[in-house]
Amino acid sequence: MFQPHHDRPLTSCRRPRAVPKRPRAALLSALIALAAVGATGCGGGDADARQKGEKKTIAFESCSRTVELDRIPKRVAITTDAIADTLFELGVGDRIVAKTRGESAPAPELKERLAALPSLGTRNPSVEALVGAKPDLLITDQVEKVSGKLGSPSIAELEKLGIATYVVGGGCAADLSEDTSGLEALDGDIRQLGTVFGVEARAQKLADRLNGSLDDVRRQTAQEPRTKVAKLSQVAGQLYVTSGGLSDDVIERAGGTNVFADLPGQFAPVSPEQIVARDPQSIIVDNFTATAAGENEAMAYLKRTFPTVEAVKKQRVLVIDAAKSGARGSTRPVEGVAEIARFLHPSTSLSQ
Repeated sequence: MFQPHHDRPLTSCRRPRAVPKRPRAALLSALIALAAVGATGCGGGDADARQKGEKKTIAFESCSRTVELDRIPKRVAITTDAIADTLFELGVGDRIVAKTRGESAPAPELKERLAALPSLGTRNPSVEALVGAKPDLLITDQVEKVSGKLGSPSIAELEKLGIATYVVGGGCAADLSEDTSGLEALDGDIRQLGTVFGVEARAQKLADRLNGSLDDVRRQTAQEPRTKVAKLSQVAGQLYVTSGGLSDDVIERAGGTNVFADLPGQFAPVSPEQIVARDPQSIIVDNFTATAAGENEAMAYLKRTFPTVEAVKKQRVLVIDAAKSGARGSTRPVEGVAEIARFLHPSTSLSQ
């Protein structure tokens, strides 16, 4: 349940000489020049193909911005492994050329494939690493990761480098203190990405399948009593609860009632005493490593810290892959709705 959360980006070994001594503006100018050399050097054939290719404009909306592309993206960078879930479902996962080491574990079937990709940094992508990866589209789960802070580039800087930015739905909040949208944003992302990559029919089928799964859960839990739930995570020793946003929507769709929904934002820091005072009937814990070791660590923590809470006494605890409970831009939260629903309502006939 302990989340690896580091803000200092790693940098690529490719860098112009004496870069550390240059101001940020000079660094950006040097990197733009480097990118131009790459486009006319060993990448020249690709540049020629772009000029000769179809000129149809592809447009999408991102954080109240309209972004236009002159061609379908062929090289994509992502800022969390979970975004790869949707891209592979759409049949374009092979276009991912680099990624950051995100907050959640990759899907098991994609773990080796994603581990082999070049790293853009620990959490926020670095300008240098992006230039080295040469993506034409960066897909991120949080606009904060492309805000120009903590060594990351801004959206405007990326545009100057010829890299378009797509912020997935619900990721436009400046920080986690702002509440934001739930799973409905995924439906919009799938359809927009279908247009961006020219796979509209496949996107429609994927959206229909996921919506069908959510409808199935809704039907089967409609008459079930709502269970009082607290969803916990721990980052750098601080205990957090889900209070809003995507994770709260996942709980509600699964047939639970979030006992901390009254707190502001998407996640709220709390003390163990606050958990005890609200005495949830069930507890869900984010496992950021998605490993048995992470699950065992979480269970030991709960038994040690909350022995009097009803959920712990009655062993009503679910340790879940963190991506299934709240990874933006990923299809896994739909799986999470079904998994949590089975946990909260074991008498239903929800399929495994």
